[in-house]
Amino acid sequence: MHIVIGDRTTVALFKLMGFEGKTIESPEEALKFIKERLDTYDVIFITSKIAKAIRKELDEIRMRNPRKLLVEVPSVEEGMEREVNYLQIVRQVLGG
Repeated sequence: MHIVIGDRTTVALFKLMGFEGKTIESPEEALKFIKERLDTYDVIFITSKIAKAIRKELDEIRMRNPRKLLVEVPSVEEGMEREVNYLQIVRQVLGG
């Protein structure tokens, strides 16, 4: 299973693509969510704003759980500054 966590706009975009999503605004809340749900999801997409704030913790989780993917994606707000192809990101990570 896959999920995206992050700001409301980015989560809504991923939901339009058929993903499960959870709006999370704080890095602490995101880290808690990831740790509690790591067994539930194979791939967790995390907006870059949150991922930057918890980079060290995410790296530790990645090392301990090599079969789980924690993928950083630009938030929609960041994407407005440059073009971001979210569908391409998803295809690269999940295949297809």
